[in-house]
Amino acid sequence: MPCKRYKNKRSIMTNKNPFDILRKEHDKVLKILDNLESNLNKKDINQSKNNINLLQKEFNKHSLNKEEKVLFPEIEKFMPREGGPTGMMIIEHKDLTESIDMFSNERDSNKLADIGNHIINLLREHIDKENNMLFMMAEMHLDNKQKEIIIKKFKGIDLKK
Repeated sequence: MPCKRYKNKRSIMTNKNPFDILRKEHDKVLKILDNLESNLNKKDINQSKNNINLLQKEFNKHSLNKEEKVLFPEIEKFMPREGGPTGMMIIEHKDLTESIDMFSNERDSNKLADIGNHIINLLREHIDKENNMLFMMAEMHLDNKQKEIIIKKFKGIDLKK
């Protein structure tokens, strides 16, 4: 019996949808953004910096690795990067990376608030576009084999934590 349970558990894991994984990670990022927004409103610079550090770790793992290195190349097999949605997402990733770095190095509380609010607004809109447009388009075009390969690569990234 234990083997059967293990098999069932394993097949559930291999059948998991990569877009569900990414959406769950987006939910985690949205919670960090809520905390960042709250801390910026309270003018709690130390906690805001902690939120940005946490956001940066999640962003690097999720957006720069899982999306840009794993998912986007699969999407770009049926949709061009230039002028396409992945190209726009990469531009936004670059903006977010630069803004996170600026926030991390800034000391002035007014500038921190401006940069922080830019990050919050851009990333919320960015996540909405990915969840409700990009992932839906990709899900329609990618077959189960491609999704399994993506999940395998995601697991490799998660192991590198």
